[in-house]
Amino acid sequence: MGLSPTDLLLTTFRDLGGNWVRSGLTTLGIFMGVAAVNATLNIDAITTAQLQNQLAQRDKPHLGFWMFDPSWTKPRPELGEEDFVALQQAVDGIAGISQETRVGWMSQIRFQGQVADQVDVQGVSLNFQETTGRNIVEGRFFQTSDFDQYYPVAIVNTVLADQLFQGSSPLNQGIFLGTTRMTVIGVMETKQNDADRDPTGEVWLTENYASAISGGWDWGRPQIAIQDLEDYEAVEAGIETFLRQRYPGFEVRVWGNAEDLYQQEQQQRTSTRILQGVGLLSLVIGGVGIANITIAAVMERTREIGLRRAIGATDWEVMIQFIAEAALLSLIGGTAAIATIHGLTKVATTQVFEAPYSFRVQDAAISMGAAFVVGVGASFFPALRITQIDVVQALRGE
Repeated sequence: MGLSPTDLLLTTFRDLGGNWVRSGLTTLGIFMGVAAVNATLNIDAITTAQLQNQLAQRDKPHLGFWMFDPSWTKPRPELGEEDFVALQQAVDGIAGISQETRVGWMSQIRFQGQVADQVDVQGVSLNFQETTGRNIVEGRFFQTSDFDQYYPVAIVNTVLADQLFQGSSPLNQGIFLGTTRMTVIGVMETKQNDADRDPTGEVWLTENYASAISGGWDWGRPQIAIQDLEDYEAVEAGIETFLRQRYPGFEVRVWGNAEDLYQQEQQQRTSTRILQGVGLLSLVIGGVGIANITIAAVMERTREIGLRRAIGATDWEVMIQFIAEAALLSLIGGTAAIATIHGLTKVATTQVFEAPYSFRVQDAAISMGAAFVVGVGASFFPALRITQIDVVQALRGE
């Protein structure tokens, strides 16, 4: 007569408790394998969050270019809207093109008694936010009327707002660029133009107003946003080819932050692959150990298995008992591993070093899945072997 599900469950608990050394070793193997997987997922989540934070502090991936005559006898060409439209149509991977007009002689900004030096002043086109990803944190961005009416309005970044206004709102306040008074209409988030340099104060004007007040002491540059960071080299090559064909005889130099951002991303991906390899190796090693323990358990309990089959237990019931034992130990070892790694990670990211970390259900689910794959998977073939044992030989202990 076969065992009922209740009797099968009770038998499983009794057998596990009857040999706690074997059960403990199996649970330890599962614990170590799952701990490695869960730690890998946590580290991957932390490094990914850190990378995203670093990238969020930079403008969107973009490229710019500079053209010049190698003989220095011809002035550099002044590109217009027609050139940029043709460039975006000719080169795949360009998300948009904005224009900047850097005002070279203005670097000091005044507000009442406060003075800020080494400020970056530039005029921008209406689509500046689309290509840079910068957000307004207070007030508004430029509107079409600001361009059409040449309104003397400005936007400052948060660094300059803190320097000049020291906690009070800069909106509708007047700042001076030399002798020119500008009304602040917005505050924009601060981002790093260069990964190796701390952010400085910045002021943005409408592009045409910046050109009007600069008196010729300005130079324009395009900012070309890239759709996919991994395609930056192809976009860079396409820009060079297009411009050399459109303006023969001129040299083209392409620059931007895309290469730097790409290298950061690749470093993170390489680290993730290494960690995944370590976690997978630990999982495999744990699975091999569990399989060995299960094989030893089968050999040790051969007579018991023969007796159960002789009194009516089916091959499936005997086999499922070993799998049930592995599943139960997987649940215990996996849960303990996830809880332990979560606690250690929480302590490490708050007490040892600061890093963004939060418990992720999907990582716990993957780790628990790994526990069952290792535990049940490693015990499946030894359990399958049980059904091939001859009952008479099993009763003899052979």
